[in-house]
Amino acid sequence: MAIEEMELVTIVGLMSELDSVLLKCCESGCFHMEPAFVSASESHGLKLLNDKNPYDVPLKGLASIATSLGIKLKETDFSDCALESGEDFSLFCDRLEKPLAELSEKKQKALQIISERKGAVIQLNHLKGLNEEFDRIFSCRHVAVRVGKLPLESREKLEFYDQEFFFVPFDTDRSFCWGMYFCPREIKDIVDDLFKSMYFERIVIPDFVTGNTAEAFERLNAEIGENVRMAEEYDESLSDFAKEHEDEIQRAFTKLKFKHDTFDLRKNVGALKDKIYIKGFIPKKNHKSFEKLFEDSRTVSVVYMPPDADASCTPPTVLKNSWFTRPFGMLVEMYGLPDYGGFNPTGFVAITYSLLFGIMFGDLGQGFLVFLLGLFVGRKMSPQMGGMMSRVGISSMIFGTLYGSVFGFEELLDPVYESLGIDFLPLKIFKQTNFILLTAVAIGIALIVVSIIINIYVGFKQKDYERAVFGCNGIAGLVFYTSVVVGVVGTMLMDIHVMSTPFVIFLIVIPALCIFCRVPFAAVMKYREFRLSEDGEKMTVGNFIVENFFEMFEYVLSYVSNTMSFLRVGGFVLSHAGMMLVVMTLMDGAALAAQPLVAVVGNAFVMVMEGMIVAIQIIRLEFYEIFSRFYDGNGKPFDPIGVRFSPQVD
Repeated sequence: MAIEEMELVTIVGLMSELDSVLLKCCESGCFHMEPAFVSASESHGLKLLNDKNPYDVPLKGLASIATSLGIKLKETDFSDCALESGEDFSLFCDRLEKPLAELSEKKQKALQIISERKGAVIQLNHLKGLNEEFDRIFSCRHVAVRVGKLPLESREKLEFYDQEFFFVPFDTDRSFCWGMYFCPREIKDIVDDLFKSMYFERIVIPDFVTGNTAEAFERLNAEIGENVRMAEEYDESLSDFAKEHEDEIQRAFTKLKFKHDTFDLRKNVGALKDKIYIKGFIPKKNHKSFEKLFEDSRTVSVVYMPPDADASCTPPTVLKNSWFTRPFGMLVEMYGLPDYGGFNPTGFVAITYSLLFGIMFGDLGQGFLVFLLGLFVGRKMSPQMGGMMSRVGISSMIFGTLYGSVFGFEELLDPVYESLGIDFLPLKIFKQTNFILLTAVAIGIALIVVSIIINIYVGFKQKDYERAVFGCNGIAGLVFYTSVVVGVVGTMLMDIHVMSTPFVIFLIVIPALCIFCRVPFAAVMKYREFRLSEDGEKMTVGNFIVENFFEMFEYVLSYVSNTMSFLRVGGFVLSHAGMMLVVMTLMDGAALAAQPLVAVVGNAFVMVMEGMIVAIQIIRLEFYEIFSRFYDGNGKPFDPIGVRFSPQVD
């Protein structure tokens, strides 16, 4: 797997050609724009165009109009749209906003009246039986009247008060009694405080409620019906208005979005008098198609250079992956893209992720379902996620075949292997636990060794000799790690005396010394000068020894912890088999009719829970045990300019 080669492109033209040049760059779909210059010392008299975007206000206004009309904005052919300047689009918005605002205001007024009348009806429902007109009641000169609701327990206390008032109830439910009380105006403040202490909640009868309750109900319901009819008419008018103007709104929006987004790109354009200067990157494979866009422009000059021709800008990274590895690019991007010219780990991730998932989630039947689910997800939702699922599903099927497991039935494939004369398959997980755990550690050792080799390759490619030769993940680290592993395996597992004095001195002590003194040794190779610190600052021998002693201790500890971390691979093999054993036990203990249901539900539960845990654990192994040895992930994403249409404009 590699990284797409880039070309640095500089475009020089007349100011009058700016909009058309930017539009062509957008149409190419492959132009990653860079600022014309980064610092004033690099400007050479150029100035960046920082004009205020004249299309900001009309774009927001048109989006607001579309929202009000329920129009979903989308990209549309705008070849017959005559609008050009920001003022043209503003006038277009003004022409639509005036009738739209009138209709919307009338509709909102009708809805407000409906809401108010319905609220009044709810309150009047509790005052049925009041035959006197509200106007006469509230116009009394010497008597104060209050309408509201009183808690039932408070109503029972009214007879104990000797104030001059009386309470008239109209309606009662489980908690409250609705009614009104009357009192002389001279003592209304005292009576109001009394009722307030009993949690009386006053209800204000609106001025538009007139007559008695029966007349008020009739009048309010009539007003509600009339305003509902009016609101529906306004809705129809708005719908007709939307249908009448939708096409021109879509065309105007598309053209306006193009002009707005291309104008925003001016902030990266350098200008000198009547000349413009644009800089960016394109993938080398798009050279001909990009060149063709400007072949008819006599006033525009396009120059193609190597990606490192300008030290002020870093080439972006585009991963170049095969059909099999492409879906796993999302994991690499999640961690961070490699530097341009660096190592693309997607192929390594694809192989190791699929391998580890198959080992940890080995089941022929469940793997087949994961494969089918991956095909569905790839077509309907996410191609990358679906592609990953289909590939790990195949790996799960392969290892499930080796384990002899089909939906948890561990004996189902035994007759097949017996008929083929293969006596060492299928692998019986609970009978070969030690083999599985040791194999998991062996796989971890192999992956760590490969990761170190990749780091050595990247280090030499970047001419970083400390990293490639003397680092803990360089040649010295490789020799040290493999020698310790060989020594431990030979002594403890194979009973072979490997740790001889020459072996220890040349393959363990000397590599460890190289790691310990990696900075001065690398400085000698690179600068032909002995330095205790990489940046050339003075450091005492004592500080050097203390600092590198603890770093060396950390490196050795990481070798051990990273290697043992792969025990989780074998652990999840046992965990998966154990969970399926529980499902099989529950199925055997269930009634005959319920056994298929138990098997289906159990398999579904294990697939969801175990599958998610395994997927997350492998990502952890990839990022912390493998990537940490050779990968930086500091690359710059390739972001081609263009007009991006969303369902609705912010």
